[in-house]
Amino acid sequence: MQIISLHRYPIKGCHGQAVDRATVDALGMVDDRRLMLVDDEGRFLSQRQIPSLARIRPVLDGSRLTVQAEGIAPLRIEVDPHAATRTVSIWNDQVEAADQGEPAAAWFSTVAGRSCRLVGFGAGAERPIDPQFTPRPDAQTAFTDGYPLLGMLQESLDDLNSRLAVPVPMASFRPTVVIAGAPAWSEDGWTTLRLGELVVDAVKPCARCVVTTIDQESGTRHPRQEPLRTLATFRTVAGMGVLFGQNLVPRTGGEIVVGMAVRGER
Repeated sequence: MQIISLHRYPIKGCHGQAVDRATVDALGMVDDRRLMLVDDEGRFLSQRQIPSLARIRPVLDGSRLTVQAEGIAPLRIEVDPHAATRTVSIWNDQVEAADQGEPAAAWFSTVAGRSCRLVGFGAGAERPIDPQFTPRPDAQTAFTDGYPLLGMLQESLDDLNSRLAVPVPMASFRPTVVIAGAPAWSEDGWTTLRLGELVVDAVKPCARCVVTTIDQESGTRHPRQEPLRTLATFRTVAGMGVLFGQNLVPRTGGEIVVGMAVRGER
């Protein structure tokens, strides 16, 4: 197997970026979902509530963030992980986040069509992984839905697309690491992956949601809830949901590169 593409999402819920290489630390891919939008009560916002977030295109270069959206001048700020903190909620977790200030809040509120603020994963923030699935007590993540990395297999998408009237791109599933060179759905059996020298634990199949039905270019929902509807016909597991992909937790930091060899172990 080998890595065929890498993707990061600087702001949770917004458009992703394909990259040729990425650095992985304890929280996952560096610059992946270390920023997030929250409402006035501090609750996280995503495409579940605002599908049009898919059309917001952030580019993060070091600490310099540039965000573009149609019909408005770009936002350019320096991300400050040491800014004044506020407690925010993401699912059942409470996290200390660094508020990125009024200009960012005004820009995103205009684009999103509702009051919101941009926050960063604070310099001293902690967010442990669900203890039911963590491979070790100290494993953490940032503003992902729950795990540092999401690995997906190209052959599995190919099989799904063979069942759809209109194929969908891998972007619909917002992976971080896309791998090819194994039978469709064989990722279900992964327990450990070796991406070059980087070792990650495959801890839980990824339960998919309505975000998979949102076109990541137009920010619109599919009128017939595809591809989630078709996926549900053969990938639903009682008590777990509709599954596609594996949640991954790195054991150590390191660099991963497109084209790098991958070995999976059962």
